[in-house]
Amino acid sequence: MCGCIMSFWLFRASVLWVAGLAAALSACVPVEGPPGQALPRTASFLAGEMRVSAPPGYCIDRSASHETQTGAVVLMGRCTDADTVAPALITLSAGPVGSAQVLKSGGPALSAWFTSGPGRAALARDGRAGSVRVLKTGLSGGVFVMRVADRQAGDYWRAILGLKGRLVSISVTGTKGATLPEAAGRSLLDRAVAGFVAANGG
Repeated sequence: MCGCIMSFWLFRASVLWVAGLAAALSACVPVEGPPGQALPRTASFLAGEMRVSAPPGYCIDRSASHETQTGAVVLMGRCTDADTVAPALITLSAGPVGSAQVLKSGGPALSAWFTSGPGRAALARDGRAGSVRVLKTGLSGGVFVMRVADRQAGDYWRAILGLKGRLVSISVTGTKGATLPEAAGRSLLDRAVAGFVAANGG
């Protein structure tokens, strides 16, 4: 029991780190790159340990992404020449080495924690449990998936998985003035997860 509690506190710290950094960055990142500037669709982070591949039609904003010695937050938006895909913000964040340990607790334990007060506070943009509702949870191909309603960010999808011992979170949200429908958001999330796993040899 003690090990499980310690794992969830590590998980909470990781989620807070990546959520806080992602929120700060997303507030100042354009969804589309400047006209005439080609943004990459693939990039390596964490000294080459992690490779990110954006879904078709979306590009990585390397200048707005951020990495430290312990983790990284990567922001992706619609490419400037991809008018046929929905405008959306894809945030991929990787926590410290060892943070993926909590995933061994399984889907029911993850669902119970994320719907608890501390779990909802960790997800909330403002850090308040009352600002978030977890609408759906489930396991899909070994990936924990949630539908979340945030008072500031709106309704969005988030996936949690592990890579080389790191807790990885991938979220898909709409943009200001452009709501992303639930089904379209889930489809984009699935493509983002599949691309990330494939890019890292999965």
